[in-house]
Amino acid sequence: MPDNVTDNKRTYSTGELAQTCGVTVRTVQYYDEKGLLPPSDLTEGGRRVYTEADAAKLRKVLLLKSLGLKLSDIRDFLESDASPTVLRDILEAQDAKLAAELEERTQARRRIAAMIDSIDATGELPAETAPDMEDIMQRKPSMWESELAPFYKAMLAVGIVVDVVEIGAIAWWVATGDWRPFAVVMPFVVVAIVLAVRAYRRRTAYLCPHCRGVFVPQGAEWLFAKHTPTTRKVTCTHCSTKDWCAEVSSDRVTTQRPTLVE
Repeated sequence: MPDNVTDNKRTYSTGELAQTCGVTVRTVQYYDEKGLLPPSDLTEGGRRVYTEADAAKLRKVLLLKSLGLKLSDIRDFLESDASPTVLRDILEAQDAKLAAELEERTQARRRIAAMIDSIDATGELPAETAPDMEDIMQRKPSMWESELAPFYKAMLAVGIVVDVVEIGAIAWWVATGDWRPFAVVMPFVVVAIVLAVRAYRRRTAYLCPHCRGVFVPQGAEWLFAKHTPTTRKVTCTHCSTKDWCAEVSSDRVTTQRPTLVE
């Protein structure tokens, strides 16, 4: 029996685990040091021994890291019983986005094929297809294509404007010693931030991984909750369970507690 197969179960050294998961040895060591990936066993010589379960855990850590979670939040997330459900919600949303992109590209290819057929048949491009041609040729992949994408983009635009105004006022103060523009601008900056936060709260809701209800959490909890760009750890108003929940549009809020089907 090979040294790295024990009781019909595959085991890995640190280097083998790194290679299997497509990361560096230092990455495995780092997550071990942080307590996220302790080895399942140690050899008599003190070498770390990892199992298939450890490999699966490392893949989950890497996925959570790619979603923007901090290490402390990853540890908390991994300890949650609902983490597989929340991950499934996030992956379903990503799958829906990819499906929409695929359909859009399929439609674009059909339009291109029709234009090619027209050129082959007539030797020129019909005038009515010109807008389609311009749209297709200028099409670029979009970064944010979820159900909340338009809102996210609007929030980003507001944030950029607020930053420019605030930084400009500070720069003027530093350069000239005149603080008055800063004093005039700051109340407007504060108001803009408050309005943006209120708009964000009104537009977003969360999908409970336990009861599958969509809800808006309490204000103070929402504001100070641990969160990532796609999730937030809040208390469901339907089943009163506090856990990581996927962020969705507030249009999907359910007013009654969902009925679970066993």
